[in-house]
Amino acid sequence: MTTPPESAFVVYAQIRVSEAKRDRFLTHILKLAERSLADETDCLQYDVIELDRAPLLFGVYEVYRTPAAYDVHQASVHFREWEIVAKGVIEVDGLDVQTGRLVMTTVR
Repeated sequence: MTTPPESAFVVYAQIRVSEAKRDRFLTHILKLAERSLADETDCLQYDVIELDRAPLLFGVYEVYRTPAAYDVHQASVHFREWEIVAKGVIEVDGLDVQTGRLVMTTVR
């Protein structure tokens, strides 16, 4: 990563979906990740993780150059399209979003 860790803005979300909506969720969240990386120069990383601790629980880990870059992400067409889909696939109380600063990153 070329961005100094102290300035990188991180978003981590845990998302719970129903079994019947799993495939639709994955189709659209992967499209969101792909468009975010392709269209937003300040979106540095976008990972979708299927978590082992509970069935149908996913993690989304996003890294942006700055908090303002995340604001740009939320205003994007692909994010607005995702929001419409998300309302139909995420379980009630199935979304927990946290933000922070990247302290260190290592990639092999």
